[in-house]
Amino acid sequence: MRKTVALAASNAKSLALNVHFKHPDLGMKEYEILSRATAFLLSVDPPNPSIDSSSPYSHLIKSKQEREDLLRKQDYAPDPAGGPPREAKDLGWLEFCPGTFRPLAHVVAASHVLSPWMWKNYYPQPWLENITQDHVRYSVSVYDVEKKNLSKDNNEPLATFGLNPYPIHHPSNMDLALVHLKSEEGALKQMEALGVEMLHLTDNDRLFDKGDEVLFDGFEITEDHYEAMEKMNDQFETQKRTAESDDDTRIFVPYSITGNLIFSSPDRFLAKTETILPEGVCGGPVIDNDGKVCGVIEGIVPMDHEEAEIVGAASFIPYFRIKQFIDFAEQHMLEKIVPKTLFDKVVSLKKGKPLNEKNKNHNIPADRLLNERDEGITMDKTYQEMIQSIRQTHSSEQVEAIIGTVEREQEEVLDMIDKEGGDLDEIIAKVRVKTRQRQKEILDEMASKNMEDAEIISEEQAEVDKKVN
Repeated sequence: MRKTVALAASNAKSLALNVHFKHPDLGMKEYEILSRATAFLLSVDPPNPSIDSSSPYSHLIKSKQEREDLLRKQDYAPDPAGGPPREAKDLGWLEFCPGTFRPLAHVVAASHVLSPWMWKNYYPQPWLENITQDHVRYSVSVYDVEKKNLSKDNNEPLATFGLNPYPIHHPSNMDLALVHLKSEEGALKQMEALGVEMLHLTDNDRLFDKGDEVLFDGFEITEDHYEAMEKMNDQFETQKRTAESDDDTRIFVPYSITGNLIFSSPDRFLAKTETILPEGVCGGPVIDNDGKVCGVIEGIVPMDHEEAEIVGAASFIPYFRIKQFIDFAEQHMLEKIVPKTLFDKVVSLKKGKPLNEKNKNHNIPADRLLNERDEGITMDKTYQEMIQSIRQTHSSEQVEAIIGTVEREQEEVLDMIDKEGGDLDEIIAKVRVKTRQRQKEILDEMASKNMEDAEIISEEQAEVDKKVN
């Protein structure tokens, strides 16, 4: 059954996508609307493990998590990626990216909306051949979805946020693309205050059955997009376009409707809805009963399709295809950000290989990694306390010598792990033996030097010295 115009303002799942363009060769002096549709925020990090609120100890678990987060932020400058503990091969590509450069959200949209000139089968208008990425700019708007009777004069967004003009398109021409927010940290805070949800992708092992209900969410555009393109084409062809040309009359109307699955294939799912999806919802999220994104709206089955039972059905790209595309896009992004040597190591880790090929025992379970992280924080604190204690009983020169020995041993341990691999305890023991050998050599050398510097006297003279003393 169709849901009414709007979702609650505190539960906005979709964003209104605007694509503006300006081409001086077409007589344009200002940016104008090229296309409009729907987009949404997809979290880069997976969701954190949920806390069972029915448990009598849920408040203690939450408090512990908050303390751990606080300690982590104190000990590490960058904020690490979130999500549940996982092995290295199961991490997302951008979870290996330095926090300074890692986006927190992808803005997911339809490729044909972001770059219509790439989709000549959709838009054959000749003037689009002159448009390139250099001529466009992107933004997303947040609307008050509780407003009624929207019109051209009553359609102002609550806020509009700029997007970087570097979309990543699906490599096999699926109608799927992503782009990213400018000034992301501030934009996301404002969006959260306006009630915009950060969505998560459906688990890859989730199975759907025929008849399962899903929610289609997005924005309806009150004027047909293709007709708007044709109107612009006529204006260009007749050279009547001027600075005083008609304003764009396409407006956004929030829209949502449920549907039931009727067909699935490796590339798309189909769902039957009470009414046909309107113009503008392309690129919007398809939400499952867990509130996660199980697809991206692609369009509808053509009304002249030979199979009458699927005519007008809603078509969407399924979650496992989206996951594959996100992996492709994030790998592409990471390769651009980090040095090649580091990227190659990440590729090896993602393939399940150990960081050092000579060591085959580096696939450490996630719970052990957590324990070792906690142990590491405790050890750091103990080390600092130990240094403070040493400073109270030793001279500054002795303290510096001790710290120098510790730092040198740490470097040797890391160097041996990188070059030779092996058990960490055995490596530490080897380094410690080397330290003891060095200390013995130094002491022997000092003793030898003292013997060489000493005055050689006869036994008789020694007896005389004893009596004198």
